[in-house]
Amino acid sequence: MISDFDLEGKNKLQKAVYYMQYYGVSYTVKKALRKFGVSVSDESEYMTWCRRNTASKIELKSQRKDALSKRLSFVVVSEIGTNPEQEGWKKQTCKQVTFATLTQETTLAKLLEQNSGEYFIFSGKNIRVLPEYLYELSLAVFGQLTLHNSRICPTNMEQADLVYTDEDNLADNKRYRPFFKPDASQNLLLNFPYLGRCFAVRRSLLEKLAAGGEEIMLFGNGWYDLSLQAFRFAKHVMHIPKPLFSNVVPYEKRNMFIHSMNENNAECLKHYLKSENISGKVTQSDVEGFFHLSYELEQEPLVSIIIPTKDHIEDLKKCLESLKKSNYSNYEVILAENNSEKKETFAYYKKVIKEDRRIRVLVWEGDFNYSAINNAAVELAKGDLVLCLNNDTEFMHPNALRELVISAVKPGVGASGAMLYYGDKTIQHAGVIIGMGGFAAHALWSLTDRDEKYYPFSLCEREVSAVTGACLMVRKSVYLEVGGMGEDFVVALNDIDFCLKIRAAGYKILFNPYAKLFHYESKSRGYEDTAEKQERFQAEITKLQTKWEEEIKAGDPFYNQNLTLHRADYSMDV
Repeated sequence: MISDFDLEGKNKLQKAVYYMQYYGVSYTVKKALRKFGVSVSDESEYMTWCRRNTASKIELKSQRKDALSKRLSFVVVSEIGTNPEQEGWKKQTCKQVTFATLTQETTLAKLLEQNSGEYFIFSGKNIRVLPEYLYELSLAVFGQLTLHNSRICPTNMEQADLVYTDEDNLADNKRYRPFFKPDASQNLLLNFPYLGRCFAVRRSLLEKLAAGGEEIMLFGNGWYDLSLQAFRFAKHVMHIPKPLFSNVVPYEKRNMFIHSMNENNAECLKHYLKSENISGKVTQSDVEGFFHLSYELEQEPLVSIIIPTKDHIEDLKKCLESLKKSNYSNYEVILAENNSEKKETFAYYKKVIKEDRRIRVLVWEGDFNYSAINNAAVELAKGDLVLCLNNDTEFMHPNALRELVISAVKPGVGASGAMLYYGDKTIQHAGVIIGMGGFAAHALWSLTDRDEKYYPFSLCEREVSAVTGACLMVRKSVYLEVGGMGEDFVVALNDIDFCLKIRAAGYKILFNPYAKLFHYESKSRGYEDTAEKQERFQAEITKLQTKWEEEIKAGDPFYNQNLTLHRADYSMDV
């Protein structure tokens, strides 16, 4: 597969031919107009997508006759002031639906006592559901949706406890700004209520929550507290990758990312921390509506920082100087020396070793092999955590190393990665998307930070399938468990292969945007400009594609199937 990432170094004609071939005339013309500063709307593209992917009148008629539409019973739960008919619930193709209205006095136990139904749909204010919502939910519950099935995301055959869908905005009866969500991501949910204001919970899970003894806030927070508590206990969280409900908004807000800014959201997150017995504080992020949970470390484990290096001591000096400013001091540095040629390099080693006892040098005399160098250094590492770090990086804030540690030591997590920026402050890495470009690519590559077009993915800690080896923290025990980095991946893609092995072993990988570093490699670095480099790189691509064929084919569980594999901006494939 050719992608936008392959356009580095191409001329305008070559780029034009590529866009014509893979996107068509309309997209190519719009892109050219934008280059000349002409404003072109994306609205018509999504409306066209909706017409193609929303059930037709004939399909809705067929759903009403389908036996599946009668297999489940539902309770639609709304707050005071909502109208089920206006919200689209009275037009559902599944008719086994009853309705319940919440008041401030309604408890979960009372809600269950007064209503029968196998699934409870919690429907917030100012939303509109499609007529096929409940039918699609029935499809999901009975396993008739296409599911991810691979070593990194095995199919869960249990009946879903919690089901959510994608969403969009509705203004003047037209649909805008879709939010295509990832599959189950509890860490994303801890940043903001990404499930939205319409999702389904199985009765048995609600009964478990009601019997737990903790009071769950049902009123006045858009179901955020319920979603957080349900996520804690759900054995199977199902995501339907279709925008089956819309947020009804004023026309001027049609293209805004609509997320809850409820004043009770912070209290919901505090309730979660208390429920999990986690010491930490809830802080508002720099973008309204998003939060950051600052966990307190019970202890500060030793971090072994491995930096492969060959000459380029100015880069290394900048990296080490920034590390000195860290507010996390329990670390050691292993400089993995590989065939340096300059005398001043070795003089610098002596200097830094004398100045800081935490620094030592490992001499690797063989040919360059990134995986082998790191594997050798890990054998000498004393820390419980290992940070694989490029020598051309620089910590931007004193808290960056601590943030990586906090992410890496969370239960079930095997590794964590940072937000990396180029020197011009465009994004170099915000997690890795498997399958993009035919094998893997960095999310938000070369884009600017804090652009609402790709909220929430630029500003939330979240699960990802892989992170770059330029700054990769991993538990040493996990590193050894999966056999280290594959030494058959000599230069490239060793980090992707390594992360997929970690995921296949059952561990999560977290991307943490609060761990910020500069990565000073050139944007064009890695562009294979010789036949030898191209042959080597293609061989490693083929190796990754062969080894992880089923995972690439299944798709990245944390990247919605409706999004493009050609670009890194979380846009639709139009």
